[in-house]
Amino acid sequence: MNRGRKPRSWVRLDCQGVLHGSINYIYTLEEQAVFIKMIAMAEVYGQEPGLISDNDGRALPKEYVAHELHCSVEMLDSVIKKGSADEAISENGSGIKLLHFEHYQFTEYDRQSKYRQKKAEEKKQYGEFKNVLLTDIDYKKLTDKFGEVKTKALIEKLSEGIKRKGYKYKDFYLTILDWEKRDAGTGTHKESSKGQSKDFGIGKSLFEE
Repeated sequence: MNRGRKPRSWVRLDCQGVLHGSINYIYTLEEQAVFIKMIAMAEVYGQEPGLISDNDGRALPKEYVAHELHCSVEMLDSVIKKGSADEAISENGSGIKLLHFEHYQFTEYDRQSKYRQKKAEEKKQYGEFKNVLLTDIDYKKLTDKFGEVKTKALIEKLSEGIKRKGYKYKDFYLTILDWEKRDAGTGTHKESSKGQSKDFGIGKSLFEE
């Protein structure tokens, strides 16, 4: 998972691992504290979660890392050495990597985020003739702007207009906005005494190009 998101101000902690895991056997109590603080640092620093590095993907000076962890360089080296033997830490020119970081820090919900975003950006078919294509985001913006009833009415009229005259559009969301504005400007958008639209601004002008 790359650093496409903003670093969190918190991390998940494996309570059973802290209380009963291998860190209790390979590390002294002081080294355990350093290792746990490295978990927080691995979330905040570097190009990717789990990697302690600079923003260009290069290793930070050991002195700087030790200073941030409030420990000596010798203590940091000891934690890295023991963690490497336990297959919990690796170190190279890119920085200090906490292995399995993503597995413990990110839930299945987090891992599915890119697929949810992709689904939200997929266009769905709307209208009687299934020829008005809108994403979930587009549809929500329309309902936020016009309400559910008016949005459906606008979509149906656009769907009918496309079917009747074979109109072709690259962006159906913008088309609906343009047509609604034009109707409002030509006086087809009628208001009742309560301020409610009677014909939703979707009169004959929708089909006049």
